[in-house]
Amino acid sequence: MAGNRFRYVDYWHFKHLNQDQESAKAADEIIANPESHLLSQAALWEAEGGAAGFVGQLGVTALGLTLLFAARPQLLTYLKYSQLRASEWTLLGGTAFVGYRLGYTLSVSALGDSKKVNNHWLAYFYQKQLNRFEGRQILTKAPKSY
Repeated sequence: MAGNRFRYVDYWHFKHLNQDQESAKAADEIIANPESHLLSQAALWEAEGGAAGFVGQLGVTALGLTLLFAARPQLLTYLKYSQLRASEWTLLGGTAFVGYRLGYTLSVSALGDSKKVNNHWLAYFYQKQLNRFEGRQILTKAPKSY
């Protein structure tokens, strides 16, 4: 049973490890100071595209549902008379969900600032994990209960 006991590190795992990327810099900043990339609700709204982004999300969702009803016109009739089966409700809900997520992705990338949004959610979930495991004492302005 002769064999090589060395384990080789997968090339695709460390291929870009030494490159200097903006996302890696932002992640290092978030580790050092998580609050630096957290956005307020209004700033997050603007980073996601604002009102134009919201209209885009609704438009893509409506377009998806319109295409579904064009492909299956009997579905609209069943919906009108409240006779949808579970599979048809799933199809309708799935189409609306996929349309919304596609619209959200397009609005953030085209009308908003995707780097700010990604960094915000990275900092948010990093902060959430730290607060979960270290007794909610990570914030500089610790919440007080009176």
